[in-house]
Amino acid sequence: MLFRLKSKSGVTMVELMAVVLIVGIVTSLATPTFDRAVQRIKFRGETKNILSVLRTARSNAITEKAPYGVHFNSGSFVLTMFKDKANLSSFSYDSGADSVVRVDSLPDEVVYLYSSFPTAAIIYQPNGTASGSGDIYMMSDANSIVNFSHLNVLAATGRSKVMYIHGY
Repeated sequence: MLFRLKSKSGVTMVELMAVVLIVGIVTSLATPTFDRAVQRIKFRGETKNILSVLRTARSNAITEKAPYGVHFNSGSFVLTMFKDKANLSSFSYDSGADSVVRVDSLPDEVVYLYSSFPTAAIIYQPNGTASGSGDIYMMSDANSIVNFSHLNVLAATGRSKVMYIHGY
């Protein structure tokens, strides 16, 4: 009489440990790439936030038929949207006389904010035009990941757009 041995199929502890080791190695290789992607996404969000503030100010100016502006404080990395009530011809922000609508602080990762507007402010008129054409540049440096963006405002139409966002 022949006895048949049943085959024992399963996973040994050594095989299981080998799989865990391989998964750990792949995860450790993917983490820096994932961190760069997260930083890039956060920076894109901040760039789009600035664009949103500009477009909201233009929209408010058209809707309420009153000048609205955005002031860029490059020292404290703060954007201030305001209703322009004082010195309408100077196209500038007067913190005591103009009414503040919204204040946005950029995150700590932002290390550079520059606007090429003469008074560091862009004023939108009720017809949608802007006080001048100009550019806004922003740079962040988080965990040795450098991101750079460039926004543009066209005076004739008041339209604003992101020219480019680049990560290094």
